[in-house]
Amino acid sequence: MDDRAIPVHPRGGTVRKQFFTSDDGSVQVPASFIDEAGLSEVREAYNTYKWREEDILLASYPKTGTHFVWEILTMLLKGSSTVTQDSKNLSSIDIFPVTKMDEVYPSPRVLNTHYRLDVLPSQFRNRKTVLVLRNPKDVCVSFYHQDKNMVKLNLDGWDSSPLSTYLRMFLLSKDMPAGNYFDYAQYMWSLRHDPNKHLVFYEDLIMDPVGEIEKLNKFMGTQRPAELIQQIADATNFSKMKQDKVHCHQSKPLQDLVGADGKMLEKAMGLLFRKGKIGDWKNHFTVAENDMFDSFLQQWTAGHDIPFKYE
Repeated sequence: MDDRAIPVHPRGGTVRKQFFTSDDGSVQVPASFIDEAGLSEVREAYNTYKWREEDILLASYPKTGTHFVWEILTMLLKGSSTVTQDSKNLSSIDIFPVTKMDEVYPSPRVLNTHYRLDVLPSQFRNRKTVLVLRNPKDVCVSFYHQDKNMVKLNLDGWDSSPLSTYLRMFLLSKDMPAGNYFDYAQYMWSLRHDPNKHLVFYEDLIMDPVGEIEKLNKFMGTQRPAELIQQIADATNFSKMKQDKVHCHQSKPLQDLVGADGKMLEKAMGLLFRKGKIGDWKNHFTVAENDMFDSFLQQWTAGHDIPFKYE
């Protein structure tokens, strides 16, 4: 890896100066995409909320399949294969005050976070939690498209090859929103034997949805029959769910949260659900960029035992 300066994410911790930190101070993660007042409200809600044992926590880095897995878990909790019309973002403890969630999602429900568990308040850590990992090449490409097309970051001028610049930032920066993915994956992988945690790979859910949903059903103790599990697998087929979920702009709480009209929200949801393919990175990386990524992965010895699937 060359020694050029690491690109700075326009909404990373260096720019926004807002972080979540582990108890011992060894881990510091940039806060999510909300303004200072909103972040203050989220922090206050963290500290006053009392966990409800019937809830489930979903912990997943951005672009690892959060909306997809959240929908599956919510269907299992409800015992229904009907796609939820309110936004998943209204159950995100990162951007929507958890103390207000009863208005939209009464318990039992799936709360979700993009933060690693050790920077959350202690009451959120030792809970029944589903962890999600996805191969880092596809995460990088998906995150790049979200930042470029939805968040409207100005990548022009960073480098003659914007994706190449973004790739270096993704690999090397500790300042990415939600932190560095490789640190995140390494930590979450270390929790895989905890009986209160269930780790699922995005690729496994795509390739064997019924089998993986059956495992989630067992972990959650929801005891849904095989017929419903098949219906949930069919309903959460990526292309079908993408089509269904764009209608969540009808949710007034979401409009209040983001201050946007229905058409803008519909467009935003279309960008959140882009392709969902395994191995889409091959359509974007040059040979040199892939070599750069592979060189990094080879040096990332702590991740050698994580069974990522790249295609």
